[in-house]
Amino acid sequence: VDSELSSSEIIEELSNIPLEFSPGSFYNYSISIDILGFIIERISNNSLDDITSLEDLKLYIEQFEGCELKLNAKNTVFCDGNKNSKIMIIGEAPGNQEDIEGKPFVGKSGQLLDKVLNFINLNRGNCYITNIVPWRPPGNRNPTSEELKICVPFVKKHIELIKPDILLLVGSISTKSLLNIDIGITKIRGEWKKYQNNKVEIPSLPIFHPAYLLRRPTNKSLAMKDMLVLNKKIKDIEKEKKIEQ
Repeated sequence: VDSELSSSEIIEELSNIPLEFSPGSFYNYSISIDILGFIIERISNNSLDDITSLEDLKLYIEQFEGCELKLNAKNTVFCDGNKNSKIMIIGEAPGNQEDIEGKPFVGKSGQLLDKVLNFINLNRGNCYITNIVPWRPPGNRNPTSEELKICVPFVKKHIELIKPDILLLVGSISTKSLLNIDIGITKIRGEWKKYQNNKVEIPSLPIFHPAYLLRRPTNKSLAMKDMLVLNKKIKDIEKEKKIEQ
């Protein structure tokens, strides 16, 4: 097996090898078992630094056993949307409906987020969405500091792989976790900050979490203002790219 292949590519190769027991096929079956063992060993021994594709990151997180949140979760919630988008939206943690469907922001909060994004013609076809934590905390509680410490490296690798031009940080937990600040979301929302990691700087806009807006609907107007701030940045970046061309 070519060690330079990604885990997903190895699995594709594996699927092409016959597994049925028939005369002369046992050798192929043995090879298949060897390849499967190679995949499992590779995933278990991988560090995040070794991961170079979204497929391998997803496998890594799904195989990860170092966070107790996974024990009670129905699904690992990895992402939704367009992986080629330059706008990356990062929420906090899955809720009940997200845990059931295995996708971020599909419950009532997600429906409101879709409406807020649609205000400036953004949607899941032109954005990429993930969460700080890929497993639902019991009772929809906030993730603990220890759980965040475990999961934030996943998100940082996720950002590295997507290479977005803009980060939209949805809620206080994602904002504090990625910007390393301890300022409340009500004070920092709508203001551009910089996400920094490994000499990479990405403009980042904190916004209210839609769950908060459902509790405080009078603040929806502020969320719409934040979308106008985001829209201006998108257009500014597009202009800069055209000039560079």
